[in-house]
Amino acid sequence: MSAAATQIEVHLRRPGFALDVEAAWDERVAVLFGPSGSGKTTLFRAVLGLLPGARARTRLAGTWLEDPERGLRMPTEQRGLGWVPQDPTLFPHLSVDQNLRFGAARAGADAARALQRAIEVLEIGGLLDRRVDQLSGGERQRVAMARALASGPRALLMDEPLAALDLPLRARVLPYLLRLRDELEIPILYITHDPDEAVLVGEVAVVLDAGRVVATGPPREVLWSRAVLPLSEALGLENVLDARGVATDGAESTVETPDGLRLVVPAPLERGESVRLGLRAQDVLLATERPGRISARNVFEGVVVDCQQRGGAVFVRLAPQTAAARGTNDAKLVAKITPAAVENLGLRPGAVVYVIFKAQALRRLA
Repeated sequence: MSAAATQIEVHLRRPGFALDVEAAWDERVAVLFGPSGSGKTTLFRAVLGLLPGARARTRLAGTWLEDPERGLRMPTEQRGLGWVPQDPTLFPHLSVDQNLRFGAARAGADAARALQRAIEVLEIGGLLDRRVDQLSGGERQRVAMARALASGPRALLMDEPLAALDLPLRARVLPYLLRLRDELEIPILYITHDPDEAVLVGEVAVVLDAGRVVATGPPREVLWSRAVLPLSEALGLENVLDARGVATDGAESTVETPDGLRLVVPAPLERGESVRLGLRAQDVLLATERPGRISARNVFEGVVVDCQQRGGAVFVRLAPQTAAARGTNDAKLVAKITPAAVENLGLRPGAVVYVIFKAQALRRLA
């Protein structure tokens, strides 16, 4: 493996699970991306030095934290890593200021400067005298990020810091997170299973599945790569549809899926030509009434199979009416919408909706 700025090699065996990760990158902000159970948090714990049973070799920002070949294994407290877990672990009986000073105690001679910088970047000066149990969820997460930053870390490790927040709170906290990313010149390792966050936050994406790296590269490219396609259902990332061409008209073609659903795609296809199409869940719109004149080329009836809330979004799984007519009510599509939209539309299993997306939203994968 080349001497990249960041190198992580971790091998760990547990009953029913193995972690075998080897990854390297030079980018400062890396997103660890993958479905639940893929090993993301376990990998973080190994980087923090909290898994003595792991065989690890770790280099962050050009500094070796652990390397068996050199006989090096820094204790956790000497690694200088700021840790922001999904659920903020603040001391509820202390004030915000006292929580921050607890973190700043690790910064040594730079404690005062690190503390002030954390307060400025996260804009929490007005919260210092308040107790943690008086804070909103978004305020607690900002304080947790500030405490990690106040420790003067050589790198920040953030484990789905927005996942526990509802959509409005996420929207309020995200700008502070991006400011932290943009104004500080320290490496960031960021765990998420949300593709929007991965693209927005990361400079490089490392995709894990079943304890192994399946793809590494720019987020916009990696999250659509063939290596990630098998994870699409587990991640709710996108829809993957197999179809065959049935007609073509210049730059557009009509294709048909195995369950009889006909779609317009922005590509010339031969009759009978096989194609695999990708469609982001966020590009699927739902309506309870057939839309009138509309630019979207794909409008058809579907049946709601179920609604699954993940973080601040709801993934609505759908079966096209063509599938229902053939007695195959399996979910073929997923739409990503807000909880408010689910409530306003009255969506529930069995509800009939109109599924809408542009032809340009379909991407040919194979």
